[in-house]
Amino acid sequence: MNLKEQIENYKPYNEQEEKDKETMLKYINTFYDVLTRNNEFGHFTASSWAVNKEIQ
Repeated sequence: MNLKEQIENYKPYNEQEEKDKETMLKYINTFYDVLTRNNEFGHFTASSWAVNKEIQ
């Protein structure tokens, strides 16, 4: 499943998430380079933390 399909299938938790979903889909449908920094208006990105409670 690609990014657009994942967003389309997402069930918003509240009204703000519904608006955010609409905005993201509009953005994906408008620009072809939404996953790179080449898009001068913005791009999709993700972050995460890997935590190991055994290491102090």
